[in-house]
Amino acid sequence: MTFSSKDIISRILTTYLRLTCRGEQPKIKKISEEALAGEEIVVKTLREYGIGGEASSSERVRVASALIMMGVEGDRIARYLHWREFEELSAELLKEAGYTVYLDTRVRIDKKKYQIDLTAYSTGLLLVVDCKHWAKPPAYAQRRRIISMLEQRIKALAKLEGEVQVRITPIVLTLYEPRELIVEGYLYVPLRRITGFIEWFQNNYPHIRCIKTNVSLEKLKESSRRIISKSRFNDV
Repeated sequence: MTFSSKDIISRILTTYLRLTCRGEQPKIKKISEEALAGEEIVVKTLREYGIGGEASSSERVRVASALIMMGVEGDRIARYLHWREFEELSAELLKEAGYTVYLDTRVRIDKKKYQIDLTAYSTGLLLVVDCKHWAKPPAYAQRRRIISMLEQRIKALAKLEGEVQVRITPIVLTLYEPRELIVEGYLYVPLRRITGFIEWFQNNYPHIRCIKTNVSLEKLKESSRRIISKSRFNDV
């Protein structure tokens, strides 16, 4: 794919996301006009990415994931996603980075239930991911609440005792570009950097909040709504 054709395809797919975000069922002519692309290439692109009929949430997440893989900035894409789609996209990108992702994990400890947007596991790392569909950094009081909630979720996960040794590490996944990636030991990662932050993350362990413990992945699975993995079982 040449740069020019890649640019045209990204415009078509981004236009599709923008129009369907407003609840429209976009026509080929409308996409063509707004993406500045010929109707023939619009039809070909939509067919190539399996887009047809009424727009579904899973279809929109698939398009958003494809755009990020093309190198389009995540914050430019995610503004056209609803909060649940933002979580699903985050899960897809973590899956592509090699993680097994547990969606909507709910852990009940001492009669209290703790809900976690995403929990992602890979070779001794267990990420507790809080997806924040915000366009700008939170105020100090909001940040303190986020940290307090993440602390409770970390401790709840640590109660799922088992045979797998892990580092439980909290991450706040955002749309905006934070001034600092580590705030009080907590990672604030912009969506557009998610595919490259893993290596950086592994080289900065000493500065990041984590708990070393043993957990049961089977208990984690039982506590989650859905699991996705890059194994041959693409959707567990």
